[in-house]
Amino acid sequence: MRNIYLSLLLTALALPAFSQEKYTLEGAVMDTTNVPLTSATIMLLQSSDSVMHSFTISDTAGKFTFNKVPLGNYILQISYLGLRNMSKPVKVEGTQPLIDLGQIVLKSETKILEEVAVSAERIPIVIKEDTIEYNADAFKTQANATVEDLLKKLPGVEVSKDGTIKAQGEDVKKVLVDGKEFFGNDPKIATKNLPADAVNKVQVFDKMSEMTEFTGVDDGERDKTINLALKEDKKKGYFGKISGGYGSDDRYVGKANINRFTKRLQFSALASFNNVNQQNFSIGDYINFMGGLEGMSSGGGVMSFSMADGGFGRGGSSGITTSWSAGLNFNYDPSKSTEVSASYFYNRLKNDLEQDVFRRNFLDGQNFNSENTTIQESDNTNHRLNLKVKHKFSETQDISIRSRIKFNDGLINRLNTSKTFNTEDVLENEGTNNNHSIGEDFSLFGNLIYRKKFSKKGRSFVTNFSVNKNDKNKLLDLISSNTFLPNDPALRFTEVLNQNQDQRDDQFDYKAKVSYTEPIGKRKYLQFSYTYQNYNNELVKDFYDILGDGGRLLNDELSSFYERDYRYHRGGSKFVVNKKSSNFTLGVDFQQSTLKGQVINSEIEIKKNFTNLLPNARYKIDLASSQHLTFNYSTGVREPSLNQLQPIVDNSNPLRTYIGNPDLKAEYTHRFSVHYMLFDQFNFTNLFFNLNARYSKNKITNSSTIDEFFRQTIRPVNVDNDISIGGYASFGTPLRFMGSKIGLNLNSRYSRGILFVNDVENNTSRWTNSVDFSLGNRKKEIIDVKAGVRFSFNNTRYSVNKDLNQNFLNKVYYADATLEFLESWAIGSSFNFTIYDSEAFNDNLEVPIWQAHVTKNFLKNDRGQLKLAIKDILNQNRGINRSSQFNYIQDERVNALGRYFLLSFSYSLSAFGGDDTFIIRK
Repeated sequence: MRNIYLSLLLTALALPAFSQEKYTLEGAVMDTTNVPLTSATIMLLQSSDSVMHSFTISDTAGKFTFNKVPLGNYILQISYLGLRNMSKPVKVEGTQPLIDLGQIVLKSETKILEEVAVSAERIPIVIKEDTIEYNADAFKTQANATVEDLLKKLPGVEVSKDGTIKAQGEDVKKVLVDGKEFFGNDPKIATKNLPADAVNKVQVFDKMSEMTEFTGVDDGERDKTINLALKEDKKKGYFGKISGGYGSDDRYVGKANINRFTKRLQFSALASFNNVNQQNFSIGDYINFMGGLEGMSSGGGVMSFSMADGGFGRGGSSGITTSWSAGLNFNYDPSKSTEVSASYFYNRLKNDLEQDVFRRNFLDGQNFNSENTTIQESDNTNHRLNLKVKHKFSETQDISIRSRIKFNDGLINRLNTSKTFNTEDVLENEGTNNNHSIGEDFSLFGNLIYRKKFSKKGRSFVTNFSVNKNDKNKLLDLISSNTFLPNDPALRFTEVLNQNQDQRDDQFDYKAKVSYTEPIGKRKYLQFSYTYQNYNNELVKDFYDILGDGGRLLNDELSSFYERDYRYHRGGSKFVVNKKSSNFTLGVDFQQSTLKGQVINSEIEIKKNFTNLLPNARYKIDLASSQHLTFNYSTGVREPSLNQLQPIVDNSNPLRTYIGNPDLKAEYTHRFSVHYMLFDQFNFTNLFFNLNARYSKNKITNSSTIDEFFRQTIRPVNVDNDISIGGYASFGTPLRFMGSKIGLNLNSRYSRGILFVNDVENNTSRWTNSVDFSLGNRKKEIIDVKAGVRFSFNNTRYSVNKDLNQNFLNKVYYADATLEFLESWAIGSSFNFTIYDSEAFNDNLEVPIWQAHVTKNFLKNDRGQLKLAIKDILNQNRGINRSSQFNYIQDERVNALGRYFLLSFSYSLSAFGGDDTFIIRK
């Protein structure tokens, strides 16, 4: 194989030496009045297959030139806005190197001559100012594919296993449908439910705040956003899909969505249910809520389970999950001046988890080990209701009102066992933790924005007021038994804890902001703003010890009633220059903050004042029509949380107690980023680059103290010089000589922080890097093949004991192939082979995951499809997560779905036609 690729490479390098004679073509484009047409689009297509050879734009005299054109037959295609497109054959031959095509006239009306069907290569990407626009039809997907399947094929876009989307290295916060919100701000509902073949364009951009969009003055607030521009026929009538399937081991799936789109109306209804770990929505609310229930009592042992951010990926999902969901989305424009959006979404998740965790902890230049086993059942229900109304009083003023209601309720039953071993691998403690927790979480958010433009161009006034209320209630029944020095009968002792823990956390926030913009010259503006923000928390913890007779006794030492109030005043100004090809913003804010805390019925009181200058700057320049470069700099302040400040000991888990620190200072963070993007529409080469850096002063981190029985006490502290630098690059280009295309993605992050264990300061630095190289074919009408390799490397260094430095290298080899045959049949297969490095662990793990499917399309317009899928053919799927943090490495194993078969049927509620041809007039 290596010799084959070497031969192809040498052949490609040798081609120029044997190329035929090259010619120069020139001409001029005029209208019927003999006026030169500036910026007309001229394409030179190969006559044999209509693939674009060259592309240019006419100059101010209407002239154009093609250089180095080989001998052969071509089609010259010219277009200009408002005039009829023209196409004519061109034969390049003869002894003269210059071929003059003369003046070419474009007419407003012309007789239609014979039609020529051209299967042309679509331009897959166009960069329009700050927007990257992908032509969906240029990225082939299989029948009945979702938008998520389409996004996975777009260069510069990454979709993780859980459906989280990154574009140019940044998390996508919103997914719009034809510019409208779809089920609020949950991006996964659109990408996992809408069909891919309903999409015409995928537009990726940084969505500015409503104030910036109205005033034109950049306030620095942006959300990475994807807009799905639908095909015109999908905006008329209904479209959607119904599918269902059943397989071995009682595995089942069901899914339905129906959409009604017109110029003034968007209506969508969807529902799904399955027990194969598919969540067709974001589970952020679920994770936050269930994490809150778990946080009431950490697991046994020295460690408590958390998803480490330095992991190398999980070989399977977190346990076995059954999910149900249903929702309605409604966007309606009753008039040109009024827009109404509303949505309701319901979901329920039941999860069965079996987890084994081995952790090697580093302490004072030595290490000790802990083992933790958890069996857990959880059940969570979530309701989300969104409403937005926007009304335009006139062209100069409008108002928008937004509200959001969320409600969670859930329960967790957990049995946890733990063991801790010293440096000689002698058992020091072991314990059992059995708990049952239930909780409710209700939140209500409201926002009102009023915007006004004045008669002087550029002068505007914007007000923004928001309010948020969040009430959380949690109940925990806990039985914990921990034995210390179990191998020494003389010193052995056991601590037993049997408690009811009741917790209530009520939060109320409100914010008001006003902004005024004044033009001070051509394309120059000054903006002045003032913000007032208030956060108020009331936290009540009532811990009851269970007595021998079953009665309850309030534990005064652990119970607490705490109030916190944080407010700030922030005023500032910005200077903005908006030019045709560049934009510059420079500003500074002054923020004065007050933080108050009070432990009721005690003398503990906290009061702090923070004063900060917060500069910011942004510069964007268009280097060319398809090249953009952007610089961003910002600063921010993050105040300590309620739990971090509360000076009350929480020993609900005797092996891991926590105490707040009332002396904490607010974090002050500098952020800097550089973004570059390029797409060459002549050779279809794309490059996206992103570099970001963060420096934090008074970074809040945890300090750990571990006693002789390996009981751990956690306390938050401030540290300086916390640094994080990350980079992302994505490169793609076709290899025409072998009919393929390559993709290269690079991710790298360096982080440096300070770690305290038993009051010993340890400066720790960590590199996490990944490289992903893929090769795929370009013409995908019959076969679609992609193969690649991904390397993940982690390097951690300690200043105290360099012998504990760690290196990990994990590798993933992957391949995907789909073959279409007999017009309506398709067979596909994917293979992932993951190799987990054994250098820092005791074993070398290899996980091969092989899946395959066969589909048959039938009924009119292929509306029906039967699919037989085999998941994990080798039955090797294992939930594996190996990770590194600043003071430990961890190997986690979780139960995962194994091999199963699934036969499913799907029916499209509308036909998705079309082919790869378009009509050229000649």
